[in-house]
Amino acid sequence: MIFEALQLLSGQLNDYLKIRFRLTEDIVFISPIKDAAKAFPNRVALTLVGMERETAGGVSFQRRTISDSTSAQTAPMWQINLNVLISVIFQEKQYEESLRLFSAVVAFIQKNNMVRSANEGLAFSLEVVNLTLHELSNLWSISGENYYPSVVCKIRLLEVDAGEIMDLSHIISKPESTTQLK
Repeated sequence: MIFEALQLLSGQLNDYLKIRFRLTEDIVFISPIKDAAKAFPNRVALTLVGMERETAGGVSFQRRTISDSTSAQTAPMWQINLNVLISVIFQEKQYEESLRLFSAVVAFIQKNNMVRSANEGLAFSLEVVNLTLHELSNLWSISGENYYPSVVCKIRLLEVDAGEIMDLSHIISKPESTTQLK
């Protein structure tokens, strides 16, 4: 689910930038921060920088009916949020060009607060995470890279459900009464 969400975001952002700048090659890649400048120069990198479990909805074990006489219990489904760093990685001499591309990335995020897959049924909200200068500095320092124009976004409410059955139970039904009241 995590890879599929990053791939969906990457593909839609890539399509948007290719149309906007009339590009023929892909420009958005899923990549770690470390060495992204060497691996993907003059590109946009998507990097997973954190995951958190959404607990606002509570936790409940799901029971579903399999047949007239059997029900199954599964582990509770999780809802998770992903923090994704979107970086525009250009060489220093092309800083102005990187800012043009970064402006387009921000416009994409503003226009697409809900990202949906047409064929997989995957959907999530996308919102900007406000980082302080100190938090941003720590993020880039930990990666060992120079700062590039970037934004951290939160992919909200991805559903994780392995669908594994934990317990099978037989349904006990009440016998039907044929006695009528007078």
